[in-house]
Amino acid sequence: MANKLVISDLEKKEFFTPLQNNLIKILENNGPITRRELVRTLKIPRTTIYDNLLKLQKIKMIERFSRNNGTRGRPLVFWRIKE
Repeated sequence: MANKLVISDLEKKEFFTPLQNNLIKILENNGPITRRELVRTLKIPRTTIYDNLLKLQKIKMIERFSRNNGTRGRPLVFWRIKE
């Protein structure tokens, strides 16, 4: 059986870009947040933020979920730190 490499949260952050570190900090401090709110906060193009969110999601650092408030239209998509 292979040993799993355990990396602390602090060590993980060293492998991320400055933008990814900022995204993680914002999600840790503010809880679930939409991409639109991240764009307003960081003043970075939405596609750049989305690409980095997907990279963090791929390594299972964050997750996305949607909330339907009972009205018509698309539900809001939120991002949060994976528990």
